[in-house]
Amino acid sequence: MIAKTHAGIFVKQTNKGNSVFATRNFKKGEVVVIGRRVEVLKERTIHSFQMNFNLHIEMDIPARLINHSCHPNTGIKNNQFGGYNFIALVDLSEGEEITWDYETTEYISIAVPQCLCNSSNCRGRLRGFSFLPAEAKKKYGEFIADYLKS
Repeated sequence: MIAKTHAGIFVKQTNKGNSVFATRNFKKGEVVVIGRRVEVLKERTIHSFQMNFNLHIEMDIPARLINHSCHPNTGIKNNQFGGYNFIALVDLSEGEEITWDYETTEYISIAVPQCLCNSSNCRGRLRGFSFLPAEAKKKYGEFIADYLKS
């Protein structure tokens, strides 16, 4: 069942809960989803996005429904809407689930104690950017939260 449709993507229920999928092909480097801030939160939650060491926000749908993967097909960049854009790290095919690595925004993560991404390089659990291996940080390059780049 399709829950919600947006330009180029749709949200549907899967065994992981709500998941976001491409309705068309995306080229590497293309913006797949624009995430907009809808609320500044007083404290972090398992669904919040960290924008700075002391700033956690809620983003709109579909951004807040994109699932984690240790081998994601999108990376994030800060945007002018107070949220994150999800940029294709590889060419994406129609029907492919959109994923990103939660550890690229969360300094210390509380969202996924046990990872279920099933990728060949799954880290097993998410602890946050501060624990992300150096090779992963290098691989993501510019596709991490601005506050983590310094």
